[in-house]
Amino acid sequence: MSTVLITGANRGLGLEFARQYAADGWDVIATSRNPDKSEELQQLQGKNKKVYLLALDVASDKSVEALAHTLGGRAIDLLILNSAIYTRKGNKVGEIDYDAWREANETNLMGAVRVAEALLENVAASKRKQIAAISTGMASMQALKSTFGFGAVYQYRTSKAALNMAMSILAKELEPRGISVVIFDPGWVQTDMGGANAALTPQESIGGMRRVLAGDPMSLTGKFVGYDGGTRPW
Repeated sequence: MSTVLITGANRGLGLEFARQYAADGWDVIATSRNPDKSEELQQLQGKNKKVYLLALDVASDKSVEALAHTLGGRAIDLLILNSAIYTRKGNKVGEIDYDAWREANETNLMGAVRVAEALLENVAASKRKQIAAISTGMASMQALKSTFGFGAVYQYRTSKAALNMAMSILAKELEPRGISVVIFDPGWVQTDMGGANAALTPQESIGGMRRVLAGDPMSLTGKFVGYDGGTRPW
C-alpha cells in the first residue's frame, strides 16, 4: 500500500488529507509540532492503526533532521507540504510586522523546501515519487486584482509566491529523476485560516486535490493547479 506524509496535519487541510487517505487504506504519516496535543489526530490514529503521528516543526533544522532519521529509508509515495502560518496583524503599510514576515518565510517557504530536501530520497525510493506543495490563489500576481478583497496580506502572499517559485525550480531539478512536484491552490476553504464564510468545505477541497493527484504524477510536475484541476495563473 502507498504511503503519504503530511506536514501540518493537526488541523484544517492537513487533517482532512490525513482522514481521507487513511479512509482509503493508505499508510498515513501525520506530522505536527505537538502530536501529544493534537486531539483529532490522536482520535484518527485510535480508529486506524495505519495512521502514525510524528513530531515535526518545519522551521527547525533539528526537528526536520530528527524526522528524517526516524523514517530512515522508508519510501514515501506522496509528500504533502502543507504547513503554513497566516499572520493577520501587522500586514499592511504603516503597520507591517517584519518579525512576523520573517516567521512566515521561515515556515511557508523555507520550511517546505527544508522538508522536501530532507525527505527527497524517501520520495525517490517510492513508486509514485510525488511531492505536492499547498500554496494559494493569493500568491498569483496575475490574480492580485481579483483577490485583493482579502487584504494586502504582505506576509502570506509573498511567502507563498516565493514557495511557488521554489517548487517550480525543484520540479525542474527533479524531473530527470522522475520525481513530480505540483503546486496547489486549494481554494477558499472553511478552516481556521479561511473562516466560516469560505466557499468550500475541507472535504470538497481535499477531495478535489486527491482526484488530481491520482493521475499521472509527471503530467502534473511544475504546474500550479487548483483543487478542481484547472490551471492557475502565475
